[in-house]
Amino acid sequence: MRPLKLTISAFGPYAGRTVLDLDTLGDNGLYLITGDTGAGKTTIFDAITYALYGEASGQSREPGMFRSKYASAATPTEVELVFAYGGKTYTVRRNPEYERPKTRGEGTTTQKAEAELHLPDGRVVTRPREVDAAIRNIMGVNRQQFMQISMIAQGEFLKLLLASTEDRKDIFRQIFRTTLYRDLQENLKREAGGLARQCAETKSSLEQYISGITAEESDPLWPDAEKARAGAMPAGETLELLEKLIRQDTEADAAIQKRLEDAAEELARINESIGRLETREGIRAEAERAKSGREAERERRKAAEEALEAARAAIPERDAAAESKARLEAELPRYEALEETRRKLAGNERRAAMLEHLLKTERGRAEEMTEGLASRKEILEDYAGAGERVASLRVERMLRIGRKEQHIQLRSALRDVENARTELKELQERYEKYAQVAAAAAETYAAMDRAFLDGQAGILAGRLEEGRPCPVCGSTEHPHPAAQSEKAPTERELKQAREEAERSRKRAHEASAFCKAKLDGMEALEEKVLSRASQIWAEVPEDFAARSEAEIKEIETGMPALEGEIRKEEQKMAGVEELRSEISAYEENLGKLAEEIKSYQEELAGLKASTGELTARAQSESELLSFPDRKAAVSEIGRLGAVVAGMDRVLRGAEQNFQDSDKNLKALEEKILALEAQLTDEEETDRETETARRDAVTAERKEAEERSRQIHARLRINRSARDNIREKIGQLAELEKRTAWMRNLADTANGMLSGKQKVMLETYIQMTYFDRIINRANTRLLVMTDNQYELKRRVEAENFRSQSGLDLDVVDHYNGTERSVKTLSGGESFKASLSLALGLSDEIQSSAGGVKLDTMFVDEGFGSLDEESLDQAMKALASLADGRRLVGIISHVAELKNRIDRQVVVTKDRTGGSRAEIIV
Repeated sequence: MRPLKLTISAFGPYAGRTVLDLDTLGDNGLYLITGDTGAGKTTIFDAITYALYGEASGQSREPGMFRSKYASAATPTEVELVFAYGGKTYTVRRNPEYERPKTRGEGTTTQKAEAELHLPDGRVVTRPREVDAAIRNIMGVNRQQFMQISMIAQGEFLKLLLASTEDRKDIFRQIFRTTLYRDLQENLKREAGGLARQCAETKSSLEQYISGITAEESDPLWPDAEKARAGAMPAGETLELLEKLIRQDTEADAAIQKRLEDAAEELARINESIGRLETREGIRAEAERAKSGREAERERRKAAEEALEAARAAIPERDAAAESKARLEAELPRYEALEETRRKLAGNERRAAMLEHLLKTERGRAEEMTEGLASRKEILEDYAGAGERVASLRVERMLRIGRKEQHIQLRSALRDVENARTELKELQERYEKYAQVAAAAAETYAAMDRAFLDGQAGILAGRLEEGRPCPVCGSTEHPHPAAQSEKAPTERELKQAREEAERSRKRAHEASAFCKAKLDGMEALEEKVLSRASQIWAEVPEDFAARSEAEIKEIETGMPALEGEIRKEEQKMAGVEELRSEISAYEENLGKLAEEIKSYQEELAGLKASTGELTARAQSESELLSFPDRKAAVSEIGRLGAVVAGMDRVLRGAEQNFQDSDKNLKALEEKILALEAQLTDEEETDRETETARRDAVTAERKEAEERSRQIHARLRINRSARDNIREKIGQLAELEKRTAWMRNLADTANGMLSGKQKVMLETYIQMTYFDRIINRANTRLLVMTDNQYELKRRVEAENFRSQSGLDLDVVDHYNGTERSVKTLSGGESFKASLSLALGLSDEIQSSAGGVKLDTMFVDEGFGSLDEESLDQAMKALASLADGRRLVGIISHVAELKNRIDRQVVVTKDRTGGSRAEIIV
C-alpha cells in the first residue's frame, strides 16, 4: 500500500482544508515530516490510519476528539485518502460524528459518522462497517497489524527492548495472538488441580465409609472392626471382614424371623378368644342402655301429647288474626293513591321554592352583567389609537438596535487593531532578537573563516624552503612566512558555523516577512475602523471611541423603558378585540336572561294553582282509611302475619314431636328384644388367663423385633459400606493414575518441572517468533553499529525459580562479551530498539501472509544519536527503503533537515491551527 494523496479538513490541529500530494515524494527512499513539537506531524499518520480503519494511530485518540477546535463552524471534518495497492488505485473518505450548524434555521445538529470507498471498477461502497470489511479485504491486515507494520513508534519499542520475560510475554501475546496457548496452560493446570482434589475427596470418602463399619461388642470380630475403623487394616482385608459380619448377621436375622412368625400365630389365637368375650360384654351393656332409654322416652311422649292438645285449643284465635290481616291487605291500593297525591303535592312545593330561588339569582346576574357591559364600553373608548402608537415605538426600537450594532462592530474593529498592534510589537521584538543573533552568527563565521584561512596559510608556510618557489606566489624568497595558529577551526567546525549563520539569517528574514505581513494587515484593519465610524457619524469626531461607548451605554440604559412602553401598548391592542368580544357576549347573555326570568314567573303561577287542588284531594282520601299512611297499615299486616305463622308453627311442631317420640319408643323395645336374644348360654372363657398370656407373648415379640431392627441396621450400614468401599477403591486407582500424568503434563506446559528451566508452553511458542524477529533485527543493528553489536536471546536461565525464555542480551563483537541489553547507552538503545521494531514489522508482514506495504513511518528518537550514529541509522533506513519502499521519518531534529531533501513541513499558525506543505 502506498498513499498517493491525502486531504485533511478540520481534523486535529488542521483548521482548514489541507491537501498533500504524497505521490510527489516518489515511490522509494526517505522523506522527512518535520515541524515544531505539537504542530501535528504525527496527525498525518493518524489521518491515514483513520481514513483506512476509522480509528487513529494512538490509543488515547477517540473519534469524537478529531474535530479541530480551531476550525470554523462551516468547515466539515473529514479525511480523504487516495492510495495504490496491487497496481490499482482506491479512494476512501471518512468523517467522524460531530456537531455542525443546521442547514436550515438556527442551532446545531449531529453529523453522523460516514464512510465511502471508491473501487477501481467504479463501484462505491458506503456504510462504515462495509467499508471497514472492504479495506481489511484489500489490505490483508487489520488496524493493529497495520500499526505494527507501518509505524515505528520509538518509545514503544524501547519498552519491548528493555522488557522482562513477563512483560515481553504480554506484548507478544497481543501481537502474535498466543492467548490460546496460555489458556491451554491454565486449563491443564486447573484440570490437574481438579484431579488432585478428586483424589483427596475420594480418599476422604473411602475413609468415611470404613469408619462407619459396625459390629456388636460381644462379637469375636469386634477387635478387627475397631482396627479397620482406625485405618490400620488394608482395604482388601476390610472388605473380607465386612463379608464375615454381613454373613453372621444374615444368619441371625433368619432365626429371629422364625421366632416372630410363631409369636404372631399365638397372638392371633389369643386375640380371637378375648374378642369374643369383649363382644358379649358389649351386648349386655348395650341392652342395659336401651332399657334406660325406654323409660326416658315414655316420659317424653307423655309431655308431647299434652303440648299437642294445648296447640289445638288455640286454633280459633289464629283464625281471627288471619281475617283481620286479609281485610287490611284489601285496603292497600287506596293507600297508594293517597301517597301518589301527597308526592305530587310535595313535588309542586319543591319546584316552586326552586323557581323563586332561580328568579332571585338570575335577577342579580342581570344587574351585574349590566354594570360589566357599561364598564367595558368605557375601557374600549380608552384603547382607541393603541395600534398607531405600537408601530411608532417599534420603529424607534429597530433604529436603536441598528445603531447599537454599528457601535459594537466599530468596537470589535478597534479591538482587532489593538491586538494587531500588540502582535506587531511582539513580532518586531522577535525580529530584532533574530537579527542580533544572525549578525553575531555572521561575525562568528567570518572570524572562524579568517582563522581557518590563516591556519591554512600557516600550514603552507611551514612547508616552505629557501630557494624553492612558493606554490602560491612562485617567489623563491620567503621573508615573512605566516605563523601556524593553534586556535584555527577545523573544516567541520567551519561548516557548522556557516550552517548556523545561514539558519540565523533565514530566521531573521522570515521574522521580517512576518512583521511586514502583520503591518499590512494592521493598516487594513485601521481603514476598516474609519469605514465603520463614517457609517455612524457624517463627520467622524476625534474621540469617536469614547463617543461610541457612551452611545452604547445610553442606548442600553433607555432600552428597558422603551420595551415597557411597547409591551403596554401591545397589551392594549390585544385587549381591543377581547373587549369587543366580551361586550357582544354580555349583550347576548342579557337577552337570554330576560327570557329565562319571564319563563320562570309563568311556571311559578301555574304551580301555585295546582297545589291548592292537590291539598283538598289528599284530605278527603285520608279520612276513609284505618291508618294515617300505608307504612302503618303494612306494619300491622306484618304483625298479624307473624302471629298466624307462629301459631301454625307451634301446632306443626307439637304434632311432629308426638310422632317422633312414639316412633322412638317402639324402636327401643324392638332393640331390647334383639339384644337379649344374642346372649346365649355359651361357655365363658377365663379373661384374666388369656390377657396374661397375650402380654407375655407380646413382650417376647417386642424383644425379637428390637433385635431384628439392630441386625437390619448393621446389615444396611455394612452392606452400603462394602459396596461404596469396593466402588471407591476402583475410582481411587483410576484417579491416581490420571492425576499423575495430568500433573506431569501441566507442570511441563506451565514450566514447573523441578530442575528444569521455567519455560511455559506459550513462552516456548513466543520464543520461536522472538528468534525470527531477532534474526531480522540483527541485519539492521550490525549496519547501524558498524558490526559491533548483535542481539541474542538468552538461552540459559538465571535460576530455576523464575520464568525465563524471552530475556534479551547483546553480544559485543569488539571485546567478545555478552551482557544484558539494559547496559546499553541511550544512543545504543535507540539503535537496538529501532532494529527490533523493524524486525518485528518484517515478521508481522510475513505472518500476515506476505502482505506488502510500500510505506513506513518512523516516529522520533533520533535526538539521542551523535553524528556517527545518525549516519549509521540513516544508512540502515536507506537500505530499508531500497527497492520500492518509501520511509517517512517524523522528527524535529535539525540535522535531518540538511540530510533529507524531500520534506513535509508542518507549521503552527498564530491564529490557531496548523498547515502543511510538501517540499521536494
